[in-house]
Amino acid sequence: YRQVHLDFHTSEHISGIGSRFSKQQFQQALQAGHVDSITLFSKCHHGWSYHPTRTNEQHPGLSFDLLGAQLEACREIGVRAPVYMSAGHDEKDARRHPDWVVRSEPDAVPSFDEPMYHYLCFNSPYLDRLLAQTAEVMERYHPCGVFFDICAPHICYCPACRAQMEREGLSAAELSEKVYAHFCRSVR
Repeated sequence: YRQVHLDFHTSEHISGIGSRFSKQQFQQALQAGHVDSITLFSKCHHGWSYHPTRTNEQHPGLSFDLLGAQLEACREIGVRAPVYMSAGHDEKDARRHPDWVVRSEPDAVPSFDEPMYHYLCFNSPYLDRLLAQTAEVMERYHPCGVFFDICAPHICYCPACRAQMEREGLSAAELSEKVYAHFCRSVR
């Protein structure tokens, strides 16, 4: 059984995304590689979707439904294709909503001066956005599965976590486990 993870984290500064995509070439490559399953991208670490969307924004360098074209190509030749969604990283939303970024120290403030991805807190409104994006992909494309990436408990002192720790008398470690368990229940 051969499963390929097609990594596709693409900055908004890159244009012409998928402009040379050929369904026939894609299918031939999958068949030549004896691929049984390939993970295709809905949303990357940069936060962009690779398809039309109402719950997010399509990558500005993409002019068509790349995810839909890839899924169609896979279905035609019997290749399974779970859909990838970056869950813990969404740099677009991190920059727009710094209050959603995981804070590892009580007085930490997210910095966007260094090139890096920021973890988003699942205890913030970001989780509702991610769940809406997931529902949209499931309803529109009916993939055989979803691959959520960058998911783990994180000690966090963002505004939402600090308020909940105070309200419920929890330590940061206790809350991190509770928040992660809620995330896992929410996406299943």
